[in-house]
Amino acid sequence: MNKKIIFSSGGTGGHIFPTINLMEYFSNKGYEVILVTDNKGNNFLKNYPKFKSYIITTDTPMKKNIVKQFFSLIKISYSILESIFILKKEKPNLIIGFGGYVSFPISFASKFFNFPLIVYENNLILGRANKYLLSTVKKLFVATAIPENLPEKYKSKVEKVGPILNKNIANYSYKKKSKNEIFSILVMGGSQGAEVFGKIVPSTIKMIKDKGFNLEIHQQCLENQKNSIEKFYEKNKIKNNVFVFESNILNLILSADLAISRCGASTTAELVHTCTPFIAVPYPYSLDNHQYLNAKYYEDKNYCWLLEENNFSSINLFNLIVKIINDKKKLENIRENMKKNYSGDTYKKIENSIKEIIKNEN
Repeated sequence: MNKKIIFSSGGTGGHIFPTINLMEYFSNKGYEVILVTDNKGNNFLKNYPKFKSYIITTDTPMKKNIVKQFFSLIKISYSILESIFILKKEKPNLIIGFGGYVSFPISFASKFFNFPLIVYENNLILGRANKYLLSTVKKLFVATAIPENLPEKYKSKVEKVGPILNKNIANYSYKKKSKNEIFSILVMGGSQGAEVFGKIVPSTIKMIKDKGFNLEIHQQCLENQKNSIEKFYEKNKIKNNVFVFESNILNLILSADLAISRCGASTTAELVHTCTPFIAVPYPYSLDNHQYLNAKYYEDKNYCWLLEENNFSSINLFNLIVKIINDKKKLENIRENMKKNYSGDTYKKIENSIKEIIKNEN
């Protein structure tokens, strides 16, 4: 009989993409995999019809309004009951939670059945759901380093496995970039960065071109920005590719000499793994300021330049990019340093650990 693993994740990209990547890996290894998520997360399964899923409705208790807090606690209680019925029906060998309030109910309910629980944290600060579950978990998988808010008594549960990247990116081996007369810039923002990037980046690129630099731009933006940004670049004869969503982002990353990006854990890990130097612009309203911590971690390793949003202006960005373009040697040194960061086979590390836990539970 195949071993069964329940995965639980919220619908944001930083949670759901690593979840689906790992589900696909274990499914190919012969495990039965099930996803417990919300409606947003379930939408990502359209391309994976073989995966079974359950949708639960829950909420975060982190609300300032006491009335909203009360109703959110009712929702959470109901979602825990839903989770108990799911676990009673499915009887998994293991549960893996990927953080976020959607992953909490099924992870919390695991202790009523003594099903082993693992949680994965890809940020440098523990998410609140993961932190609450520490006393219950068998293992805390981390992507880069021990989270700075992890209590000392739980450090023995930590296992550094590396970032769970898309297999196409995870399998990429660094190749030294060939010299190109055109300097290529990739802008990745998603919903939490594209708007401000759409306002600042185009004028910055024009300023750089007007200084005589030969460059091209690949820029992610919001749907309502796309036409105006394209027209701006075309009017100023700037080679461009403006997109809302790109299914094969790897090709764009590999073509870039420099990226400008928000600092979600998955995105920064992809840039580091592909040895792509980047300007980190952390989202200032991220929970517990985790994007800033991600950016600072990589800045301290000399992998990126940190430019906070309150300083993210056309003139500041212009000065920084011109400085970067004029120091090609530093760009190459950053790529070589990033190459040393390769964390080995994340998937195999996780599989070996999970096999051991399931074996010890039987």
